[in-house]
Amino acid sequence: MNAGNNMISGFYEGIWIAIKMFISSSVFPFVVLFVILSIIVQWKMPVFKGKYGEWVVRSKLRNLGDAYTVFHDVYIPNGKWGLTQVDHIVTSVHGMFVIETKHYGGWIFVDEYKPYWTQVFYKRKTKMHNPIRQNYGHIQAFLTYIGQKEMQDVHSIIAFSPNSTFKFKKEFTSAHVIQFPELLSTIGQYRERRISEDIVKEINEKLAGLLVKDKSDKKRLKAEHMQSVRKAKGAKRPAPVQAGHAKNEARQVAPSSCPKCDGQLTLKTGRYGNFYGCSNYPECRYTGNVNVDRQSV
Repeated sequence: MNAGNNMISGFYEGIWIAIKMFISSSVFPFVVLFVILSIIVQWKMPVFKGKYGEWVVRSKLRNLGDAYTVFHDVYIPNGKWGLTQVDHIVTSVHGMFVIETKHYGGWIFVDEYKPYWTQVFYKRKTKMHNPIRQNYGHIQAFLTYIGQKEMQDVHSIIAFSPNSTFKFKKEFTSAHVIQFPELLSTIGQYRERRISEDIVKEINEKLAGLLVKDKSDKKRLKAEHMQSVRKAKGAKRPAPVQAGHAKNEARQVAPSSCPKCDGQLTLKTGRYGNFYGCSNYPECRYTGNVNVDRQSV
């Protein structure tokens, strides 16, 4: 019995001696540094990927030529929501191009009208907000800022990493969903002069007024933008209902999404009164009664 205990004691003592020798060796600080750097890289990897994607797109847009003006990382005032951050805006007499970049790899399951898309990467599924909808908000903020209610020649471009593979059933009608190498050809297909040089010059001057080079000012704008994002998310949440009115109030709350296709439900008026209709109509013909509460839809 004592021999067995002595063997166990000697085993652990040997491990402890080996650990002390390793800690006191000249290799130990480098191993610790390597582990710390590995943790930081893993933590910051999404940021690094995003920065790399931005750099790739910037490099490609430099080759557009003198007929185009390119603005990067633009923070546009967006009324009560504060600031909207736009990755890239390209202006020219051939049209305006608002570009949203996504440095995502893997399979991207996309639908023009659904609020979320899905990325599948090594069997891991991740949801993302529909970037077409996201860029639509950017375009509206851009038009408001330049003083244009409507502008036919503003084009939405969603640019993904070439490591992505799109999975979709229908072609897109409201945006160009492409990969980085297709950027120049997508913009270049618009060759006709559609906007006067004076208007383009005026728009460029307004956008130039938004550019910030000072790092501290840039950091402040990013913080304000994140506050705007949180404010917009908070506004979309339904207000809390008091317990005494829960039953009555629940019947007046509009269902947020279509149970058939996950599209947006909006209040409409028909020959028989009000009802909720799907935003994906006519592809989806779901309708809901306004007197049906959220749980029963």
